[in-house]
Amino acid sequence: MTFFYALVINYALQGHPLQTQMYFDSFKACSNALRAAEALSDAMPADLLCENTGKLSASIRPKLRPSNLGE
Repeated sequence: MTFFYALVINYALQGHPLQTQMYFDSFKACSNALRAAEALSDAMPADLLCENTGKLSASIRPKLRPSNLGE
């Protein structure tokens, strides 16, 4: 099963804490975005993390029973 992940960016602007979230359909996609956003973390104090939302983005689908099996 695959879950949606949120790229969470925590930062402060003029002393006010802010949080931004972007959603991705897999951990791999979120990780790729996190690596791309690391320059932002270097430019200003920001915490970046990928967080599992617990919501399914894809699930295992059951397959139909083959018709050539006896009843």
